[in-house]
Amino acid sequence: MTIKVSYFYLKFVKKEKIAKDTFVFYFDRKNINFDFLAGQYIHLYLPVVNENGRGNSRMFTIASSPLEKNYIFIATKKGKSLFKKSLFKLIPQTPVKFYGPSGGLVLDEVRKPSYVFLSLGIGITPFRSILKYISQKKLKISVILIASNSSKEKVCFHRDLLEISKPNPNIKIVYTLNRIDGKLIKKYIRNIKSHLYFIAGSPSAVSDLEDVVSGMDVSSDKIFIENFEGY
Repeated sequence: MTIKVSYFYLKFVKKEKIAKDTFVFYFDRKNINFDFLAGQYIHLYLPVVNENGRGNSRMFTIASSPLEKNYIFIATKKGKSLFKKSLFKLIPQTPVKFYGPSGGLVLDEVRKPSYVFLSLGIGITPFRSILKYISQKKLKISVILIASNSSKEKVCFHRDLLEISKPNPNIKIVYTLNRIDGKLIKKYIRNIKSHLYFIAGSPSAVSDLEDVVSGMDVSSDKIFIENFEGY
C-alpha cells in the first residue's frame, strides 16, 4: 500500500475517559479518504499561540486500527498547557486540521517476525492500534506486550487488549506497576535476541529502556523507538 502524506480535516466527535486523567478523542473519518499503517502518528493542529516555541501542532499516535473505518482516535492525558486546554475544550462537529501519517513503528507483514512491545504509560497507544489490526486481519504474528504504568488507575485500553488477546494464542499481554528492566523482560521473553523490539513512552524512559534491551545483546537494527514528549 502506498501511503499518501497530506493535510486533511476531520470533525471532532467526542471524548471519553479511559483511565485516570486520560481520555480518548474521536474524530470522524467516514467521509475522508485517509490511509495509515498501524502504529503511525499524525500532527494535530489547534488555533493556539506559539507556546514555548513549539508552534500550533502536536504529534499524536493513532490509537485506532486502520481497519476501524468510522473513527480515528488518539489518547492523551490532561495537562495545563494552552494546547491541552484547547484540545479538551473542543466542541463536537468542530473541524480539526491534521497532517500525516508519519512514523516507522509498523509491522513487517511480509516476513512476519516475532515482536516484543514495551510500553511506558501513554506509550501504549501505537500498540493498541497494531494489536487491533493483527486481530482484525487474523495475522499469524507473535507478539508479547509488556505494559508499565505507575498505578492501576492509569492503565489504558485494558478491556480492548483483553478482548484482542484472549482468543489469540499468538498475543500475550503483561501488565506491571514496576519499572521494566532486564529481569522482567527475561521472565517473559525467550530467545531474547531473536525478536524485534518496539519501545514507546516518554523520551527519558524510552532511552533508559533502549539501553536495557541493548544491554541484553539485542542488535540495534532490532530495536525501534517512539518518543512521546509531554506538554
